[in-house]
Amino acid sequence: MRFLNRSRLRNNNFSLVSNTCLGGMISHELGLQFKSPTINCAFFVPAEFNVFVSNIDYYVNQPIDFIPSEYKYPVGVLRSELGDVTIHFIHYSTEAEVRKKWYDRAKRLDLDNLFVLVDGDNCPEEDVEEFDRLNLKHKAIITMKDYPGLKSVFVIKNPKYCQGDLLKTKLCGDALHWFELFDYVHFFNTGKIRSSRIFRNK
Repeated sequence: MRFLNRSRLRNNNFSLVSNTCLGGMISHELGLQFKSPTINCAFFVPAEFNVFVSNIDYYVNQPIDFIPSEYKYPVGVLRSELGDVTIHFIHYSTEAEVRKKWYDRAKRLDLDNLFVLVDGDNCPEEDVEEFDRLNLKHKAIITMKDYPGLKSVFVIKNPKYCQGDLLKTKLCGDALHWFELFDYVHFFNTGKIRSSRIFRNK
């Protein structure tokens, strides 16, 4: 599946912004350079992520203010009058490592070829609705709940993947990733949301 997806990808120089590890997982599958500071950074509070992506060109140029926390990984805040954005860097052990990776990847961010893909499993309904209203050219949010009328929502319908947290349900029998039900290659090529033509999403 990895070879097929890579061979189908025509738009291979885009920046992928995500609220969880989803962006990193897909980037690895496609063999892409990390052209977004959020790749592998971990996760955002849903409402704060909406603020972040709405003003991403501003936030990626702000310094990271690391704060004390109960976690064993660094937690940083991007501060602004627009709203503070807290980021949990669960894949990193030191603040120095976070700074290097975040700023290096932020320099590669392509705002003209930007795609926002959200793991919406734990997003409150009001944040899903707010995300759908954001003025972003290419955006999609993957959920297990249907939101009729919201154009950016892709619903996971296959019952094999509707058991708790999406990220904890990555594999199933033939090692199919849950996000393969979403045709993310088609999304990056065209900006349009559709189900996989190979795997049954029901």
